[in-house]
Amino acid sequence: MYKKAPMSLLKINHLHKSFGRQSANEINAVKDISISLEKGKILAILGESGSGKTTLLHLIAALYEPDSGSLTLDGERITPPSEKLIAGHPDIKLVRQDYGLFPNMSIRENIAYELRYYEENYRNERIDKLLKISGLEKVQSHFPRQVSGGEQQRAVIVKAIAEEPKLLLLDEPFSHLDAVNKRRLKAEVLNLIKTEEVSCIFVTHDVADAYGMADELLIMQNGQALQLDSPEEIYKNPINQYVAEITGEVALSDFSKGFIRPEQIRISEKSTMKAIVSSIKFLGTYFEVILKMDDLTYKMYSFDKINVGDEIGIEIISFK
Repeated sequence: MYKKAPMSLLKINHLHKSFGRQSANEINAVKDISISLEKGKILAILGESGSGKTTLLHLIAALYEPDSGSLTLDGERITPPSEKLIAGHPDIKLVRQDYGLFPNMSIRENIAYELRYYEENYRNERIDKLLKISGLEKVQSHFPRQVSGGEQQRAVIVKAIAEEPKLLLLDEPFSHLDAVNKRRLKAEVLNLIKTEEVSCIFVTHDVADAYGMADELLIMQNGQALQLDSPEEIYKNPINQYVAEITGEVALSDFSKGFIRPEQIRISEKSTMKAIVSSIKFLGTYFEVILKMDDLTYKMYSFDKINVGDEIGIEIISFK
């Protein structure tokens, strides 16, 4: 038996968008990007501020007019704003950084508003299901100001998927949360998306948001798509210095020598490769150790404390 090919939900071909086209200061926000997203998958778009990731998200949502290129959803062309009275697409929902909840409505009423044109029994059953899988049952009667930031964000996402869109777009969904709430919300949002079987694209400037959540990772810089692959593959095999640095710590300060991650450097008493411990920093579960060797600086992680000034043997291992 042969394996069935995965079905693409979203296809983007040679998409281009610039701003200020009538001036000398034209900004190419998105440059000739071609990507696709399979049904049921989660794609994270990672880049620094100004890299074009949010512009790309708005183009996918049919809120911006592309200069050239095409977008299709389930094989059908996504109609640009110039050809519609109201910009957007009924099967694509965008959640922006601001929460977008009605302040004088309860959490349940906020969700119900999205389903106001549906039959009452279906509407109540759908809301009950979403409240349960999102963990918002206990706060459903509360106003947005009475719940935590994480609960507000979950409520916004629940609102967005209430009508069962084909594609959910999230703009920096975790940027305003502290570390504890961010970890909790990531797990809850992942469960919500997978349970509802909705495809998702989210943009972020922090790679930690993508790890453990995204099936694929797109790295953007200056409007260009630099690398698209699984987060693990990009982490282990970045194509250049920018990709290496934005996806994690890099051990070697001289990039002409190649890419080495701190966890690839190990202490080895038998090794003839020697380094001097320059500094050490406690980072909770491990120590960050800075090493000097042959006029080069390396960064290493260690679970054991090492003394500054020690000479240690090290080895560099390959990723499996």
